[in-house]
Amino acid sequence: MIRKAACSWGMLVIFVLLSCTPCIGKGTLDTLVLNRMFSYRTLVDTTIEGHRTTAYMKFRVKSKRRNLMLLCVPHLYPAVRHGNKSHVGESVATLTFHEGEPLETELHLRSTTVRRSRSVMPNLNAYLTPSIYSNTLMYDHLYSPFHPHNKRYYRYTVQSVFGSNAQVDFRPRLSNTQAVRGHAIIDVETGRVIRCTLIGEYDMVSFEIDVTMGDTGLSSLLPTHCVLKAKFSFLGNQVRGIYEATYDIPPPPPGPELRGLEARALLDSLRPQPLTPDETAIYAEYDSLRREHTADTTNVEDTNFWKDFLWEVVGENLLRRIKGHFGNDHGYYRISPIINPLYLSYSHRKGMTYRMTARLGYSFNENSSLSTRLKAGYSFKLNHPYFDLPVTYTFDERNQGYIRYYWRHGELQTTSTVLDHLKDRYGETFDWDTLNLDYFKHSRMAITAHYELNKYIGIECGLVFNRWKSVQAEDFKATGIPTIYKSCAFSNELTIRPLGWHGPIVTIDYERTFDGATEDKMDYEKWEFDCSYLRPLPCLRSLSLRGGLGFYTKGTRHTYFLDFNNFREDNIPGGWGDEWSGDFELLHSNWYNSSNYYIRANATYESPMLLLSWVPFVGKIMEKERVYVGALRLSQIKNYVELGYSFTNRLLSMGWFTSFEEGHYHSMGLRFGLELFDKW
Repeated sequence: MIRKAACSWGMLVIFVLLSCTPCIGKGTLDTLVLNRMFSYRTLVDTTIEGHRTTAYMKFRVKSKRRNLMLLCVPHLYPAVRHGNKSHVGESVATLTFHEGEPLETELHLRSTTVRRSRSVMPNLNAYLTPSIYSNTLMYDHLYSPFHPHNKRYYRYTVQSVFGSNAQVDFRPRLSNTQAVRGHAIIDVETGRVIRCTLIGEYDMVSFEIDVTMGDTGLSSLLPTHCVLKAKFSFLGNQVRGIYEATYDIPPPPPGPELRGLEARALLDSLRPQPLTPDETAIYAEYDSLRREHTADTTNVEDTNFWKDFLWEVVGENLLRRIKGHFGNDHGYYRISPIINPLYLSYSHRKGMTYRMTARLGYSFNENSSLSTRLKAGYSFKLNHPYFDLPVTYTFDERNQGYIRYYWRHGELQTTSTVLDHLKDRYGETFDWDTLNLDYFKHSRMAITAHYELNKYIGIECGLVFNRWKSVQAEDFKATGIPTIYKSCAFSNELTIRPLGWHGPIVTIDYERTFDGATEDKMDYEKWEFDCSYLRPLPCLRSLSLRGGLGFYTKGTRHTYFLDFNNFREDNIPGGWGDEWSGDFELLHSNWYNSSNYYIRANATYESPMLLLSWVPFVGKIMEKERVYVGALRLSQIKNYVELGYSFTNRLLSMGWFTSFEEGHYHSMGLRFGLELFDKW
């Protein structure tokens, strides 16, 4: 009775508002509807964790045009390179949501006409579970027009009010790839979005999403049905797809994951709606080709050997990302394309650099695992390779307890101390100007143990091994001294988080050599203090702050090499999300190892709409922009300042940097990296 009375009062309020519209004005009613729409999420209890739903998903893709450039597109070429231009696929999975956002997916059934049951454009799966009440619709992109922080980016119009519902149209104030347009049907009494249409373009995919939301409680923050129409265009290739998801269907019988014909037989009883005639025809054509292949295996093997070998083995494993699982899904591997030209980057000093990454991991249980990540790069200008290889055994995931072996190789360092020592020892015996004794190739290996005592304090200790080898070994041999120098030290690190996990991080590093550990008498002691803070701001903005200092407190004339952990050159530059900020882009590599102390400070501000986003036509494809400020003090450089600006879009990241020394202009440089399909 109480609930019926409340509904009656609500309908009465709406009736009065509609009746008084000529008196209070349309603007007042529009404001009422919009305010309720923006505040609806605050009326729903989102503290419930682990909300689970079983979903049926279906896709149909068709390649309108295609060429060999489709090889560079992850996950797409296997679906369209064969004779069939159309494919269909279905799946049933259980999704777990946290505060209205998808957190985990458990696959039960999968049936598809794509060769080897490959996924087709899996990046579009997020479009089927849009978080319309969050700041962003999918992960960290696309401003949601239903979040109050994003009102500044949209214009809203309440087009009509019919019964207890109203239609709200929205369009971007500024043409940008992070914004969408469309309309929504709103419950006037509560502000709940009943259904909506979202239209936009992001990462070379034009899309239109029709979303039907749940009715009450936490389910009203989640979609119950979603249809996505997508079009992808790239260098003469065009692929269209229709994706559909229906939630809250009855779960399948318990059992292992099923694929192929077994899954399709069970899907017949779980589909919310029968297949369309076009989808049935695609399945029929696929089944016919599969039967022909099975009936004539000898002929097929002879005629398709080179095609299968070149495309399946060479093409797919060299030009696309390689990933998979092993050990009953306890282990995984991820390898970036080996010869894909899209993994090139450029800087003013190193020239063109090619990079690749590889990940490997295995989980023993929920609290322990073994993992590694190889980062490798090659500078064509310097004709020099680099790589970083950490191997981590985690024995206590809850408290970040782990043992790590780290190997960094290929870094070039310079030191004049070796040459000065030789001059003191040999005098004018040699013509020092003709000898190249400054450059050394550095390798650093470390074995450390780490543990977080609580959310405020973490500790780490271990052993560090350094090895320097002369680049010009023949010149060193002429002087009769060693070409290789080594050091062995113990290290300690204290991590302090004054505000817990989400506040600033302060680290104190101490490193000292063992007396007599090496024949080279490389004796040193150094300290480093570092403080960093990444402050997320509303509307995909962020402020990154970093400051620190380091110095040597002990050393002899045999301490030839200066090497800091928190102040060194990044030899393997990554993409936009791989620590672009906080570096000195124009500082010559020699300065990193020339001073026995440093004092640094860096600040970076990031926003999707900053400068170029306001420029017509150009601003439409801007995804994020950054401004940089960096200051540095060394023993040889008392006042070094660097300013920069960069942007990223679907194609590339590019930055311009300018440096000043002692208040005077010093240099200018450019850096860019290809970002194409990085989020695929």
